[in-house]
Amino acid sequence: MQKLSLALSILILPCAFHSAQAQAAESKAGTATISGRVTLKSEPARGVMVILQTQNQGPSNAPRARTDESGRFHFTGIPAGRYSVSALAPGYVSPEDDNFSGMRGKTLNLNDGEKVENVDLEIKRGGVIAGRVADSQGRPVIEERVNLSKLDATYRPQGIFYYSQNFDMYQTDDRGLYRIYGLPEGRYLVSVGQAEGAGSATNPMRREFYPRVFHSNATTESEAKVIEVGEGSEATNIDITVSDPKQTCDVYGRVVDAGSGQPVAGVEVVVGAVSREGSYYGGFSGSGARSGPNGEFHLSGVLPGRRAILARPGDPSGGGFISDPVIVDIGEDTETGVEVRVRQGASISGVVVIEGTNDPKIQAKLSQVGLTAFIRSTGQGPPATPSRGFARVNADGSFRIGGLQSGKVVISMIGSPDTRGLAIARIERNGAPASDGFEVDAGEQVTGVRIFLVYGTLAIRGEFRVIGGTLPAGYKFFAEVRRTDQSLSNPPGAEIDARGQFVIENLTPGEYEIRVVPFRLPDQPLSPEIRRLISSVKERVVLSGGNQQSVTLVVDLSRKEGDK
Repeated sequence: MQKLSLALSILILPCAFHSAQAQAAESKAGTATISGRVTLKSEPARGVMVILQTQNQGPSNAPRARTDESGRFHFTGIPAGRYSVSALAPGYVSPEDDNFSGMRGKTLNLNDGEKVENVDLEIKRGGVIAGRVADSQGRPVIEERVNLSKLDATYRPQGIFYYSQNFDMYQTDDRGLYRIYGLPEGRYLVSVGQAEGAGSATNPMRREFYPRVFHSNATTESEAKVIEVGEGSEATNIDITVSDPKQTCDVYGRVVDAGSGQPVAGVEVVVGAVSREGSYYGGFSGSGARSGPNGEFHLSGVLPGRRAILARPGDPSGGGFISDPVIVDIGEDTETGVEVRVRQGASISGVVVIEGTNDPKIQAKLSQVGLTAFIRSTGQGPPATPSRGFARVNADGSFRIGGLQSGKVVISMIGSPDTRGLAIARIERNGAPASDGFEVDAGEQVTGVRIFLVYGTLAIRGEFRVIGGTLPAGYKFFAEVRRTDQSLSNPPGAEIDARGQFVIENLTPGEYEIRVVPFRLPDQPLSPEIRRLISSVKERVVLSGGNQQSVTLVVDLSRKEGDK
């Protein structure tokens, strides 16, 4: 016990424990309570900060409590809602934390007056990766970002990994040294510099950059040395030597009308990545540059290599113009004379209405609604490139989405806290059903689209149970709900909390099918058999005016394939 106290001595403040009155900034104090314990190696962890966050609340203003001598914490006065409870201790990690999904700790769905006890949180000593970054002359490379990429069970990189909010430790000091601590167990690749491959196109922050290099001095992920990190381990001398720096480039050109050849002002020109086969990837990097009165534009911070120069897809303020990508081989000098030929893109306009209520507060949400139109090209030639346009609905319900490619369009609503409760019930084009999308020709100006929203007040409360075995540790699950008479690309749902409970709110009357899907995948993937068992668990419920339905979803891991 004495050893444990010493281990956590840096975490203890003069006042080692206090309970927290948890109040959301925009709501009154509630009546629920949460209590639990934080442990390290099965022993009480005293002086550890515990944070209680709501879904839309940052850690800076979240209620917090510090554990007492028994490792216990207590929150009172909590309003009903969804929360995450997490332990924050410098240099320590929790198995419940998931950096990639942004979720920390354990989630809890609370009712008014509910008393939740025994919320146990475990912390472990995190691992360390440390080393030095130097140039080809052995001189320190100062203030250079060090990148970690965590590998999954199949040794595939999962993207750039920043576990801690302490971003300073990912940067080299005046000696070229870095020390990244508090890392979860796993396998990592360590690199510095800018990737010049197909997945990147600009680096507007720096005129000079180092090409990416991994430890130990490999230029590709496949050749990089894998760093194993265990609980409390220290991987030192993870040194990297960079090659000579390179310069980003400037690209100058003009935007002209594809038909008349006349200059076009106000079009945002962006840089896109190009695949190894030489075709435009889709998407773009940086903020681009808008063309001037004579159609002129200037792009800075462009990385050398083969790049695509084009009018920003779906630019809401660019006059509705689109272009084909211009593929350019950018050297180490300024590129001039690039001509981007634009044409008028397709557009969709119409009106959005909220049905079933005249409540002024709900009707006022209309001007907060955002719409997105996703189009997949059906043209010939290179592989189809997705296109997307955006629009904000006006106070009178009118909208217009411009700058679209030809193809099949699917319209969806952009969710936000201001529009919570609103959902698309159906879409019509000139009176005909169009909820599953409709075809748009090149340059077509589609009118007569009506989008009907409803405000949901009903809820499904449920529980997810696992019997006949246990699932691998570290998985989190999502309860997804679909109306049986609709096909939505992004169906609503809710995370299943640490107790196996979930609440899906703001639903409208109708019949729904509920299923469970994993949304946090640790290093060890689920077996195909377990995935099939989980995907086979479905329940249907009918919601009508004023009711709240309860449902229990059970997955039996002892079932064999083919059992009923």
